[in-house]
Amino acid sequence: MKLLRTGLIFLGVVLFLSGCRRESDFLLTGYRKRNLVQDGKGNQYRIVFKERVLYGSEISVYRSTDGKGWERVSRIPIPEHEVYEAWGYSLVSDGRNTFALVYIGTGKGKKAVYFTKSLDNCNTWTEPVPVNEDVPAQRNYPVIAMEGKNIFVAWSEEKETAVSGECRASGIYFCSSNDGGENWGEDIRIGEGEDLSIGVGPDGTIWLVYVGGERKNIIFLSCSKDRGKNWHTETTGELPVMVREPHIIFAGRTIYLIFQGASPAVFRPLEYHVFYLKSEDGGKSWSKIIRIKEKEVDDG
Repeated sequence: MKLLRTGLIFLGVVLFLSGCRRESDFLLTGYRKRNLVQDGKGNQYRIVFKERVLYGSEISVYRSTDGKGWERVSRIPIPEHEVYEAWGYSLVSDGRNTFALVYIGTGKGKKAVYFTKSLDNCNTWTEPVPVNEDVPAQRNYPVIAMEGKNIFVAWSEEKETAVSGECRASGIYFCSSNDGGENWGEDIRIGEGEDLSIGVGPDGTIWLVYVGGERKNIIFLSCSKDRGKNWHTETTGELPVMVREPHIIFAGRTIYLIFQGASPAVFRPLEYHVFYLKSEDGGKSWSKIIRIKEKEVDDG
């Protein structure tokens, strides 16, 4: 996995330096493909939810060889819990034939983060297992990243008090497995925030990127260099726009944050555009905010 990620980073840098006429072209392409999951042959995969007759949904995996025509290849085995697309899910691949999925379902601790994996290009899946600790809470929007047998999962959690009085603080939580998802460590609270994404840098650092602040105009970056045991958090400071859907991209020593931003508006709908920031010092300081002019990129 390390060799694969390094190769992809190198390829991205080469394309940026030799083939892309503008930095924004490279970044916008990466941002648009942030949810694209591929196997070693370049086939694309996506998750599709379909409502059941009585309650909940079923989850299917679809595959495409060209990004246009799609066919269902498998269904996630969901024994007794309910799932809904609105609660969130995240699919990831190692770039070869191993895939992993996390989603929210009813079960352990009110709503649970379930994990399942496939070792054969999504044709068959393991029985989903809850990875969070058995504490009552409302959980949503899980994200997942893989590095070999190391699997990293984070989610948003709102506290809910049980009859016994048991509860814990709301926020973003993280847990991990170092044996391919067979066993999971304890839940670690990272901080307050929403609109979460995850990435693993070329040096193995785990990055959690999320939005915070009263005006939703601050991007928080929590990072761990020891596979999630200890965390350090930096921020971009207050930005002049409201932020949503942040995404992190690595190109050599440079870290890019790409996101959608909108100027606050009172009497008209919010109009979002794509912006980016970059850091050359591991996220300690950031460039000025730069808007990606999508029309110019498309025409270029």
